[in-house]
Order: sequence, then structure tokens, then C-alpha cells
Amino acid sequence: MAIFTLISPLIMVGFIGFVLAKSAWFKKDQIDTLTKFTFHIAIPAFLFQQLANADMSTIDLNIYSAFYIPVLLVYGLAFAINYYFHKDVNHDMAASAVYGFSSGYSNNVIVGMPIALMLLGQQALPTIFLVVSFHSAMLIALTSIMAVNLRLFNWRAFLKQTFLNPLLIAITGGFMVNLMALELPIIINNSLLLLGKPAITLALFLLGASLAYYRIRSEIKFIATASILKLLLLPSLVFFASHTIFDFSALVTTTLVILSASPSGVNAYLVAKQHNKHQETTAGIVVVTTLASIFSIPLWIWLVPQVIN
Repeated sequence: MAIFTLISPLIMVGFIGFVLAKSAWFKKDQIDTLTKFTFHIAIPAFLFQQLANADMSTIDLNIYSAFYIPVLLVYGLAFAINYYFHKDVNHDMAASAVYGFSSGYSNNVIVGMPIALMLLGQQALPTIFLVVSFHSAMLIALTSIMAVNLRLFNWRAFLKQTFLNPLLIAITGGFMVNLMALELPIIINNSLLLLGKPAITLALFLLGASLAYYRIRSEIKFIATASILKLLLLPSLVFFASHTIFDFSALVTTTLVILSASPSGVNAYLVAKQHNKHQETTAGIVVVTTLASIFSIPLWIWLVPQVIN
């Protein structure tokens, strides 16, 4: 109950976003404008300022293995489920890759990071940084390669899209400032603080608003399967790797489990739309995992300390 009380304000902000978008009090173009400000200005400012001033002495590169090996396993399992068992798009590489992406991709910036920071504080930032900095680029590249012939893959467009991503620029820039032990001038630091203050609130608000535009129309079994893989299997594998194999601290283990237990993000739908495969299924996965995570994430937050202790 204490854990649910802790994250309930996050849920309430998302719910307000959903109600205002559903009732059309916020129009679609207004939501789009707010989204552009949030993901091009507010969140990059927040990430840059926080990472520039964070304590990075606790970084352990084994975090990549503990998080991404389970992600790739779940991705591969979901890919195989679609490839061999889907009644309409079986043996379809593109559809299977999109389904794998939807089942393994975590909404870390909008859901995982706010919850981890609220629960664990700023000391969770180095772990969040390692995961977020690589997450979208790796899974989008993998899905694109699996979905098209490698010789036809537009590496130039992919690299341009990746390295001009405001979030990646902010993360890389903040890390470099931190690595070189530079101190941000007080005016710049305070300006970034002001810009970054509404970042998490806006991200949660927009998460709720985005759900107003998705529908669950079909593919109930495949949506349910992906949701189980995303919210139960993936966090279980990440917890096993973090606690049993790498013996991380409770802080790192809990952070990784929260990130892996986050619902599938809107990027999954954008990837599905790009490849013209599983759009409705992916939209359903985003909705179901987001709603179910209201209950599953508090359960993981409660369960991890019980097992570690």
C-alpha cells in the first residue's frame, strides 16, 4: 500500500492527461505541440543537467549484460511466437520483428525513470543512463535489420536519426561534462533546472493523453502474450541476471527491474507504423501493458527487496 501511495501521483497525472485528451479539451494538435516541447526541450534539459552533476563512480558496465541479454531473449521469443504461430502473418520477418520489438521495448523515459527516481532518488541515475542511452537505438536497429534485407537497410538515415535524437544528445553531452569534471556555470545550470522541472510531469501527462488515441480491436491473444512477456518474463530474467549472476547492489537491481517492468512505449507503435505491420496489435500492447503496469510495477517494487533480503 505504501508503494502504491508513492506512485499514485504519477498515475493521477497520466489519468488527467487521458481525460483531457479523450474529452478533446486538449486537441490533437495541442498534444503534438506539447509533445514536441517535452521531448525536444524539457526532458533533454532535465537529463543533461542531472547527468552533468550525477555521481558516476558507481557505473558497472555489466549492467548492459544484465539488462540487454534478457531483452534480446524476450525479443527472440516473441519473434518466434509470431513467426511460427500467427495465423495471418506467420513466416513474415517484418511482422515478427515488430512483435518482438513491442514485447521487449520498455517505456523507460516516461515511466521507468520517473518511478525509479521517485523511489530510489538521484543515485539511480547512472544505471538509468546506461540503459536509456542504448535502448531505443539498439532495438530499432535490430528491428529494421530483421524487417528488411540488410543490403537495403538505410544506415545513413538510421545513424542520422539516432545521433540527432535530442535525448541521446542530452545524455551524451551530460555524460561528457561529467566525465571531464566540468562544472556548469550557475546561470546555465539554473536555466536547465527550470526547463527540466516540468519534464517528468509533462511526460506522464502525455503518456495518459496518448492512450486516448489507441484502441484494442483484435489480436487479443497476441496482445495478452506480449503483455505477459513484457511485464512478467522480462523483469524476471533481469532480476535473475542482476541478483544471481552479477550480484548487483539492491539499488542497481531494483532500478533495472523497474526499467524492465515498464510498459511498452509509443515508439513501438511508430515502428509498427513505419513497417506497416501489426499496428493495431502494437497499439493494443501499449494500452494493455500501460494499464497493467499500474499494478505490476508496485508488485515488482515490493517483491525485489523481499527476495534480496
